[in-house]
Amino acid sequence: MKYNTYRFYKDKYNMKTLPLKLTDSKIMFLIYDEKYNYYYLDHTITKENVKIDILDKIKELNELYHLKITNFYPVCYCEETLVIAFKTEISTNVVDKINSSEITNKYQSLIAYHKHNYSTLFVSANVKKEISMSQKYINRYRFHERILKRYIFTKERRRKHEFHDLLYQLLPIGNSVIDVSCGDSSDIFVIATKKRYKTIVGNDICLNYLNLDRRKNIIYTNDDVELNRIKKGSYDVSFCKNTLHHMNNITNINNMLDFLDTISNTIIIVEIMSPKEYKGLPRFLNKYLYTKFLKDVGSCYLNEEQFTSLINNKFKKNCIEYYTFTNILGTYKIAKIKKRENNHEN
Repeated sequence: MKYNTYRFYKDKYNMKTLPLKLTDSKIMFLIYDEKYNYYYLDHTITKENVKIDILDKIKELNELYHLKITNFYPVCYCEETLVIAFKTEISTNVVDKINSSEITNKYQSLIAYHKHNYSTLFVSANVKKEISMSQKYINRYRFHERILKRYIFTKERRRKHEFHDLLYQLLPIGNSVIDVSCGDSSDIFVIATKKRYKTIVGNDICLNYLNLDRRKNIIYTNDDVELNRIKKGSYDVSFCKNTLHHMNNITNINNMLDFLDTISNTIIIVEIMSPKEYKGLPRFLNKYLYTKFLKDVGSCYLNEEQFTSLINNKFKKNCIEYYTFTNILGTYKIAKIKKRENNHEN
């Protein structure tokens, strides 16, 4: 979807303004690879006005310059110009030929700032593994999305209608919602659209997942939820489904919960309970479909007691409601966490 990208990042992110006049355009792209080689491409391609679809722009750049862009994120402002970074795999000869050291020198202050402040993004072992698996096995995910979900694990068997009815009850009246790790799920997008939310954001660290089920009214982002610059209170609601078990450990889970608490007033968490706690199909699917076939890297599963204890300890001052939902895939615990009025300023 083409949207006012400039205004969105201005409203939702804390970014520094550098006293650099590099272009008259509102948006420019900083393209670099895993070894921090930077590339200057055609000005007509790498400069934009305020309304763009970033996923379409990535597709265009990949095709035109034979790139393999794996991540994107906002960096800073150079005076009034928003700088968005595109990280690509190691460059091809096509890109090498149009790399200009003279232009790189022109942008050396911006590059120095980027290296100093963003070198830790997308480099942790767990994050790199998530991204790598999403790239290597993307066709398996497409098969899962287009065939298995449609003909075997159907909406009826997953009780999708009942789940959406529950989400409709849980999602409060509001204007903005973010699914912090949407993957190939569109559950909250459907409900937020029905409730006429103005800003609906789908975020995932794996860029390939964002293209699996793109929707016209959704803004897509590619942030690492543990390392980002989203402003405090940017969203009315943050939604988190089947994400906690993708964390490395309890410390990382708590970091995720802190992040959700910072950016929103209401949190809705949906988490499948540990398949080891159940026999039959849920355990079988976790072992053979998700782990062996789809190469799901999630391993930090919680049981019901661990889930409620974690939420209760983290959100002692908040209002918490718990729900349980079951379908062919397993048992889910749902927590709706809302800040008390006198806690909003804390």
